[in-house]
Amino acid sequence: MTADPFRSGTAGRDASPAAEAELIALVAAAREGDADAWQRLVESHSGMLRARIRRFRLGREDAQDVLQNTWLLALQNLCRLEQERRIGSWLATIAARESLRLLRRSREVCVDDLEAVDRPGDDDAASVDRRLARTWLNRTLAEAADELPATQRELFRLLAERPELRYVEVARELGRPIGSIGPSRARCLVRLRGLLEERGVTPDLLV
Repeated sequence: MTADPFRSGTAGRDASPAAEAELIALVAAAREGDADAWQRLVESHSGMLRARIRRFRLGREDAQDVLQNTWLLALQNLCRLEQERRIGSWLATIAARESLRLLRRSREVCVDDLEAVDRPGDDDAASVDRRLARTWLNRTLAEAADELPATQRELFRLLAERPELRYVEVARELGRPIGSIGPSRARCLVRLRGLLEERGVTPDLLV
């Protein structure tokens, strides 16, 4: 039996050109109403979505509700997806938003989130949404940074904790040539962007 190249849900970023072309064709077919193509998308990406949703520490029933809502919204809005190859990150963004929406409605937030949510005088729905999103994004960023190579992780943390430092000061702190800081920072950010996209953090989620 041939393995499904989309089973991991990350085919759009790491797949071969042939697999990416197949994914694009599959999404296009689903958009045109092909039920088999849609079912294959559901089967190949649901595992990834469950993993994303688990990051929000939802109960089993709530997590299942989020998954179902994610697929419903995806079906309703598939025509708006501009780049078929990014179906995985697009679905992950929908799942993240739905998870945050459910957290706000139910207030079933973890202890780490309570301080971010319960602030007197700023409890309107939009503000709660923003604080929950910020808490999740900060946690996700920290997890992604932990997966950077040691040299990039060290550079990222220094720049994040002390953004006022000039390159000459960063080079002195890390014991590296000053000319290496700019290129190292660029590589670090590219790697970090990829790690965040794998976790469902895409530019449209930040809008």
